[in-house]
Amino acid sequence: MVEDLAFHLADLVANAVRAGAKRVEIELAREGGELALAVRDDGAGMGPEEVRRAGDPFFTTKPGRRIGLGLAFLRQTAEDLGGSFCVRSAPGQGTCVEARLPWAHPDRPPLGDLPGTLLPLVATSPVEFRLIFRDHRQEWRLDTQELKKALGPVPLTEPEVLSFLEREMRAALAALGWKEEE
Repeated sequence: MVEDLAFHLADLVANAVRAGAKRVEIELAREGGELALAVRDDGAGMGPEEVRRAGDPFFTTKPGRRIGLGLAFLRQTAEDLGGSFCVRSAPGQGTCVEARLPWAHPDRPPLGDLPGTLLPLVATSPVEFRLIFRDHRQEWRLDTQELKKALGPVPLTEPEVLSFLEREMRAALAALGWKEEE
């Protein structure tokens, strides 16, 4: 079972990359008493039957595999806590996976190390990312297309860039009051 939400996000990004996405948006929002998690991509998308079965642990689109546990675990976690889970997708139009979890539920998985999980993906994946963390007071965004334009020839994998991004992301999470699990 996936221990924290950062690992769920990494799994969803891997699915998007495998589906040929060129752009992935990850949004985490604290809305009232809920944590809303959404991952949207512009990949190959899925047909209605694949969408219907997407949260089934005995269904996967991965070649050579018979089970797909990532979406199933996220769906089970959301539903077991009284939240919700949904997949929207269409062939050629990408996929959106959304989960809503009660923020204060004692069994809600911790956020995990979001910077330590997301930044390596952002820096090394063949896709562009938009990250959004928000609540009713403020919002933090990172768009790799904008960042690459500002950096010019300096790659995202440059240690100084990664250190800066990690500091910024951790500061944003602290400002939002989202305690990370150590």
